[in-house]
Amino acid sequence: MYNITVRGGVAKGCELCLLGAKSVIFITGLCPLSCFYCPVGDDRFGKDVIYVNDVPVQRLEDIPKVVAEYGSDGAAITGGDPSVVAERVKEVADLLKREFGDDFHIHMYTHILNLNSKRTGVIASSRVDEVRIHITAKEQAAGREKYLKALAATGKALGAEVPALPGFERQIAEAINAIAPYISFVNINELDASETNAERLRAMGYRIQGLNVAGSIEAARKIAEMVSVPAHICTGRTKDTVQIGTRLFRHAMVAAKPNEYVQDDGTVMYDSEGLHPRSPRARNVRLKIRLGNREVEV
Repeated sequence: MYNITVRGGVAKGCELCLLGAKSVIFITGLCPLSCFYCPVGDDRFGKDVIYVNDVPVQRLEDIPKVVAEYGSDGAAITGGDPSVVAERVKEVADLLKREFGDDFHIHMYTHILNLNSKRTGVIASSRVDEVRIHITAKEQAAGREKYLKALAATGKALGAEVPALPGFERQIAEAINAIAPYISFVNINELDASETNAERLRAMGYRIQGLNVAGSIEAARKIAEMVSVPAHICTGRTKDTVQIGTRLFRHAMVAAKPNEYVQDDGTVMYDSEGLHPRSPRARNVRLKIRLGNREVEV
């Protein structure tokens, strides 16, 4: 099961992600919240580090270079919580727009609880095109609707991005409907399981099935049926096979040498003696894949 659109179309950010055309910029691991379902690893969470497509970056000026290596048409700014470093988000958005033009699409994520007047003002004045609000209970929106209204007033696309938590379907749907006047879509994610959150998920009574939580897709469908805005469900398979797979393919196509051959799955064929792998003289053909800044034999 891949991409599921329950109602309406998909947001621009999702559209490009599904084409593998978005670079993922992990702008910081800082976030004051401790959501039990957060899958961010211990090597990143709580640490002010930056990665672009899993490549560690030390200087903001180097971000466009990594993005270009992936042939991306846009970027997703994530974390942690990007709003915690709102000024950095604004600077990175400026760098990307200057390098790739106004049509380069940028979306970002933030938890509604982490918004305040200062952060909202910086994001509103930035060149970010789309802001996705994380919210799981309508009480979280109390007193913060003004921030959503301010962001929407700038002409930015505003949506919700929520996890599909089994047992919390109605609560999450009510939260989305509480901010419906300000948003144009909701993206509902199948719940990811990782080494970081696995123990907490089991403590909540969830059963881990592969890289996701059993029953999460069903929970997503229930949430989608109860909300009043266009709804899209992003499955774990969509992320792993479609988004990441096509992004790796685009990267391989950009980075491939003349004597390498990129296959449809993003793996790269090469001959250890330097011949083209499809040459009849090639005798030692191997496969590799580029993951972040590493090359791995497969």
